[in-house]
Amino acid sequence: MDRKYKKELEEIARRNQTAGDNSLGFYTATVDAPPHPHTVLGIAAGSRWGTPMEAVVSMQRRASEIGADGVLGVSIIAVGLHADLYVAYGTAVRWVQSE
Repeated sequence: MDRKYKKELEEIARRNQTAGDNSLGFYTATVDAPPHPHTVLGIAAGSRWGTPMEAVVSMQRRASEIGADGVLGVSIIAVGLHADLYVAYGTAVRWVQSE
């Protein structure tokens, strides 16, 4: 493996780790419905980012801004001229408080 490619892979791994560290504590799932009651707030879509994890964190921030407790049905798509950017989107939800 050439040095440039190895360095690129290391940078992607570092960025993914940093993004993952920033997403702790926010419920994110590819399932359409969690096992407990919730209210749908709308679609949460993040900005375009260079790694899938950065795209997920961007989506989580958007969902948090509208008061969501989590995001369901998360999808990540590649976009850009060379499909080198990623966007994550899903349904922002707020948990229903039990009485």
